[in-house]
Amino acid sequence: MSLRKIVLPNKFALLFVCAILLLQGCNRKSVFSDYKTLKGSKWNQDSILRFDMTVPDSTKIYNLFLDVRNEGRYPYSNLWLFVKIIPPKGKVVNDTIELSLATPEGKWLGYGLGDLYDMKYAYKQATFFPSAGYYRFEVRQGMRTEDGILRGIHDFGITLDRSN
Repeated sequence: MSLRKIVLPNKFALLFVCAILLLQGCNRKSVFSDYKTLKGSKWNQDSILRFDMTVPDSTKIYNLFLDVRNEGRYPYSNLWLFVKIIPPKGKVVNDTIELSLATPEGKWLGYGLGDLYDMKYAYKQATFFPSAGYYRFEVRQGMRTEDGILRGIHDFGITLDRSN
């Protein structure tokens, strides 16, 4: 295999990644977006991912998404999560959520680049936040593994967009 055959696809992959980042940067609907990288693609059952965001206006309608980036070697087709939403005032919300990462036939959902697959899941659509201000989201994985460590989830994120 020649060096040119190796370098050329990498240039296209780099161009593709740059285009995606540029398009995301132009998204004026986005209020908040953050990813947490899981070291070694390992998520301990006791590890809590924290996302702190400010909701600017309680009269606006928002869409909240959970973003998962899994490796092709992820051993399951789903992902169970425990999500806690801590508002600036009022009642804490606790949710248990199951996300499907693959079809029953084993095909990964979302889009992939190399051995990573990205999927954006609608969590709360057309929702109001009861008050403007600082919100904390705490997310734990709820998968049952022998040693309590989930392997194959590379990154996890939250995105908050203004609804149309």
